[in-house]
Amino acid sequence: LRVTVDLHLPCNTTEMAPIDFIKDFMAGGCSGALAKTCTAPIERVKLLIQTQDANPLIRSGEVKRYNGIADCFRRVNAEQGFKAFWRGNFTNCVRYFPTQALNLASKDSINGMFPRYSPKTDFWKFFGVNLASGGAAGAFSL
Repeated sequence: LRVTVDLHLPCNTTEMAPIDFIKDFMAGGCSGALAKTCTAPIERVKLLIQTQDANPLIRSGEVKRYNGIADCFRRVNAEQGFKAFWRGNFTNCVRYFPTQALNLASKDSINGMFPRYSPKTDFWKFFGVNLASGGAAGAFSL
């Protein structure tokens, strides 16, 4: 009895290895958390301005209303300190990490289900496939 084993496995580029999915998952989550951290001061000021009418100290007149974005940035830094711009950022990152992680990790998997087109010869087909796979990944990550 003679048994031979062919160790040459065909390379299928449409399937992602689990390690690639994990790498993309982590890269997507970390990049999303980094982006949220970079934009946290803007988000904090936006929330303070939007919710100032619900603040009892502002409603009673003890604390002055914010007179715009620049005034809010200046007062938060002066009254609460520079680190206050990132208050609540950890929770925001924890919420956003899985969304962005799934989005990036699943885009390549979903993209592999579509036919491949060259961006140089079939630009609009290439664009359409990327648009469809990105949209499907975005819907999947919700």
